[in-house]
Amino acid sequence: MNREYREKLSRQIEKNYLDLEERIMQDIIRRIRKTGEITSTADYQINRLIILGNSSEDIEKMIMENLGATYPKMFELYDKVINWEYVRNKDIYEQINRKFIPYEENDQLQQLTEGYIRQTKGELENITQSLGFYLDYGNGRRVLTPLAQVYQGYLDAAMMDITSGAFDYNSVLRRVVTQLTNSGLRTIDYASGHSNRVEVAARRAVMTGISQLTGRISEMNAERLGTEYFEVAWHAGARPTHAEWQGKVYTRDELYRICGLGTVTGLLGANCYHEYYPFFPGLSERNWSDKWLEEKDLEENTPKRFNGKEYTLYEAKQRQRQMETVMRAQREKVELLRKGGAHPDEVMLAKCKYQAQLEEYARFSKKMGLKQERERIYMDMRGRIAPGKVSIKLSDSTDKWAKAALKELRLSERSFRMRNSEMLEVYDKNGKFIMAKRGNKNNVSLSLLDFPRIVGSVITHNHPSGGAFSKNDWQFLRRWPISELRVVTEKGVFYIRKPEVWPQEINSLEKLNSEIDKIKYELKNKYQKLYRSGIINKTQRHQMFSEEVNRIFAQRFGIEFGKEYFNE
Repeated sequence: MNREYREKLSRQIEKNYLDLEERIMQDIIRRIRKTGEITSTADYQINRLIILGNSSEDIEKMIMENLGATYPKMFELYDKVINWEYVRNKDIYEQINRKFIPYEENDQLQQLTEGYIRQTKGELENITQSLGFYLDYGNGRRVLTPLAQVYQGYLDAAMMDITSGAFDYNSVLRRVVTQLTNSGLRTIDYASGHSNRVEVAARRAVMTGISQLTGRISEMNAERLGTEYFEVAWHAGARPTHAEWQGKVYTRDELYRICGLGTVTGLLGANCYHEYYPFFPGLSERNWSDKWLEEKDLEENTPKRFNGKEYTLYEAKQRQRQMETVMRAQREKVELLRKGGAHPDEVMLAKCKYQAQLEEYARFSKKMGLKQERERIYMDMRGRIAPGKVSIKLSDSTDKWAKAALKELRLSERSFRMRNSEMLEVYDKNGKFIMAKRGNKNNVSLSLLDFPRIVGSVITHNHPSGGAFSKNDWQFLRRWPISELRVVTEKGVFYIRKPEVWPQEINSLEKLNSEIDKIKYELKNKYQKLYRSGIINKTQRHQMFSEEVNRIFAQRFGIEFGKEYFNE
């Protein structure tokens, strides 16, 4: 290594770490300004600065300068931290000076830096090894463009932040996506002609870069420890080609030959979450036995059904990623409509579509036994997109209508009480007719296109079976911005009115369904006995059971429920 190259490398190392320290300090200052104290996260970040070689005196000086604080103010901040149970290192705050750690004595920093050097082949730039915005001149020649340098700069900063341990992965990724989109970028183009949305490309580049850096450090440790064996980690839902070799022990040569190390589709390739660690045959014990791997393989390849389609675990995770991509695109659409001055109804419709996608995502994840990864959806930093809660005044319900409007409603309800198929009518808060919908024998529904027209409305529909409200009806009242829901039967009309605040016990669809099921279970035997003894017939059993379930549910949770009879 010649002197000129050594000096260049030294300058780049110094620049990378100084930039990292500045970002950490800015975040510490942001947290202190927001809360007026050194938070647990800020305390953790201060400790990371110590590990990066800073003395406690240097850190105190930086905090003072950035806050514009006096010594009494610093003593006040430090005194609060010292008394916390979770403080990680009291010495930092008790004026027991933690000395600067020279690089030659800082093993952790040396290991990380050596990993960066190996990963970048001595350049200490483009740590993720991304080829975004490179130009392909043929014959393997790729040319770096100014845009590629900007992109790599953001990714390198992200890599330094995450691998230093000072920032969490999701926060850094959200910052990078925001930086890129604020620069006017929406997609990342590659020399191959392929392109990806910013959030997809950034996540893949950073995740893959971290995995590769971990691999470099594992190889360094193996060299120092004198072993050529490695254990490849196992994770759930691996792609089929990776599931074949994960969780097993290989020589360095076999990592390339069997696991495809160094290839785009192999170990540490694009979107690969696997890592490998030094292994000592005869001393080390495997984390995943062959028998355990076989059992997990069988379990993961046993499909689960959702909406008529079967998914293995890998297929389910891929479907999750697709749904997240669709939702990010829908969030962008809402933002563009809003900024473009679209009609409020059009914006609301786009928001409702996004809300429906979110709910479908939640149901799918639950059915497949997968953790929802909503941070993938929210990395665009656009904030809340789903429709907010709509305030419904109790005066919107039918008991506050003018007599003439109420008379028209009851005449209409009487006219379709004997229909063999369901029908729905919508009235505004003053009793003015808005629209009608026809359904089949079992249901009638509204679409998201109808959403803007029903805000604050009263909706009435018939049940040919004569029963009161179903679980679907309660869910509809819970989810849609209406004030009252009515069910027309042969003898009269049931009504329920939306509460201003839903009780905590039923403030989600899952809780609501569970409570209704409990009441049904409590009453089931009672009506079975009445039916079997001949006291009531099958139709009466259904109607009486349905009414009592609804009455108990409404009374239990303080929801207004009643019945209006037709005057014959």
